[in-house]
Amino acid sequence: MSGRPPPNDVLLLIDIQTGFDHPTYWGSRRSNPSFQSNITKLLRGFREAARSPIAGTRPSIIHIYHSSLNPASPFHPSSEGINFQPYATPAQGEVVISKSVNSAFIDTNLEEMLRVLEVQRLFVAGLTTDHCVSTSVRMAANLGVTDHLDKETGELVKGRIVLIEDAAATWERGDFDAETVHQVQVASLKGEFCEVTTTDEVLNMVYSTYTPT
Repeated sequence: MSGRPPPNDVLLLIDIQTGFDHPTYWGSRRSNPSFQSNITKLLRGFREAARSPIAGTRPSIIHIYHSSLNPASPFHPSSEGINFQPYATPAQGEVVISKSVNSAFIDTNLEEMLRVLEVQRLFVAGLTTDHCVSTSVRMAANLGVTDHLDKETGELVKGRIVLIEDAAATWERGDFDAETVHQVQVASLKGEFCEVTTTDEVLNMVYSTYTPT
């Protein structure tokens, strides 16, 4: 590894809550059968990287959860559905942020936190691809939350927003099956708002960055 410090990486996990287990509220068919296993792999990889002996920055994990204002919602604070899924429960020291709308940036301190961290690579995963994940990715790009000034040259450097396509999922919508909804949303985000990659590719990036050579 070169003498440059590692990039400031954040894994942003959106709305991985038990409310999505509701038998009728969302529909019966979800995209991406590998969603749970990929979230598990990502958390394990980022948590291992956070313990890296390499000097410099450490990757961070931020958990977003939806706290609905609608009493009938599975994500209302009065419902058990507001809880995190067991496989995505935050560990001690990991940041947890509550939101009440689709975007993780509205009425939260997420933007401020990412700027303080000087995040250069923002990896996004969670539920659902077409609602809160898409909205948050679009807003992250519009706000430029990964852009930063180079400390040596003073020039603006564009950071990276990366959607992990096999660590996001959604449900069928009307006459459209879940996989079609998911793929169309990913395609609309790719290039215009973010990069798109897979869990294994992200883990390779993380391991190559934080594993001593």
